[in-house]
Amino acid sequence: MTVSQNYVGKNVDICVLETGAFAGPADVFVGWEQSGTVISGPYKIVQKFVKFLLTERGTVPSNATYGTSFIGKLTTGRISTQLALSLEFYADLPEILNYIDSTNLNPSPDETLSKVTLQSFIVSSDSAIMKLLFEFKDSSTILTPVNIPTI
Repeated sequence: MTVSQNYVGKNVDICVLETGAFAGPADVFVGWEQSGTVISGPYKIVQKFVKFLLTERGTVPSNATYGTSFIGKLTTGRISTQLALSLEFYADLPEILNYIDSTNLNPSPDETLSKVTLQSFIVSSDSAIMKLLFEFKDSSTILTPVNIPTI
């Protein structure tokens, strides 16, 4: 997930969302295989967004307001249609964007989100895949598939 090897003048984050080593679409998962690597730029923002969206509010003892109710509703069946998912996602979106803005001081254009769109949502018997399109102030975009186990 590393975009650049030159981090001069950039704020960095530890990489905890991992993808394959090759360019192109890849599953994103939480892991420590690349423990100690850092990311910056738009991938850092995508990681912050996905972590906040998929963390159940109230489960982080040091910050009880961190996260959303999205993942809990999805995995317990309270979100069961495309419309319900879309409504819940867009209801949580302002809070996620506010969190990113408040924790990303003096962002560069490639770290400034201009828009996040839910592109698609596919459900299978044991998982759900959301595709999120991130658009940044520097006109770059990242289409991120997020695979969510539902059992």
